[in-house]
Amino acid sequence: MMNQEWKQQDITRTLFKVAHRGLHCVDPHLIIKVNQPPNIMRKIEEQMNMAIRSRKNWAGSNTTVRCYKKDGITTEVNVLLHGNCIAWFDTASNDFNISSAGWETVTTKSRLNAILEEFASGARVVQRNWEWFLSDFGTLKPFVDGMKV
Repeated sequence: MMNQEWKQQDITRTLFKVAHRGLHCVDPHLIIKVNQPPNIMRKIEEQMNMAIRSRKNWAGSNTTVRCYKKDGITTEVNVLLHGNCIAWFDTASNDFNISSAGWETVTTKSRLNAILEEFASGARVVQRNWEWFLSDFGTLKPFVDGMKV
């Protein structure tokens, strides 16, 4: 485990140096990909995704999944972090939106990335120079609260 972390840091350092010396042999998007942690999902995020999939209300620590039903059929699923809605699903259209709810924190990004990994494969929230972006198969879009995925 420790050797992998050191290798990761060495690769990141090398790419950073090459990119900042003006050499154009490195794609700047590659640096973001190297700096991303491996897709290790926390237990709470696995439970959150299970609740979303099964359309059941659930709460654990600082995260809540609320399902709204009409005539016994789930019509909307909301994911809340510290009481702030960070994702909402329209079950009829299978569309969903994500938001930082004004809190661009490591935990918010982690929860959103767990949701994206499960329900929008290839999409990730990434950070570059303290700004958030939605990376969709390498294409960066500015992150906007309430954006549709």
